[in-house]
Amino acid sequence: MPYQISEKTKKQTTKCRYFFQCLDDKKRDICTVEWYLNSNGCFLKTVKPNGCPYKVKLGSSYMCKCPTRHELFKKYNI
Repeated sequence: MPYQISEKTKKQTTKCRYFFQCLDDKKRDICTVEWYLNSNGCFLKTVKPNGCPYKVKLGSSYMCKCPTRHELFKKYNI
């Protein structure tokens, strides 16, 4: 079953280049979260080598600022 996010979150995710593939069990290939920092973002453990506009480099680490990714982590712990 595909994961569900709120319409509000979907509307906030305006820069998604991947047509919300993270919500589809068959297509999901997402970066893994190391730490979640509430609404500020989440630090990534593994980073996919794609040009995601929500991926931000901070020193030697990466942070995810994607509203959909945040909701997936909060709701489903993925």
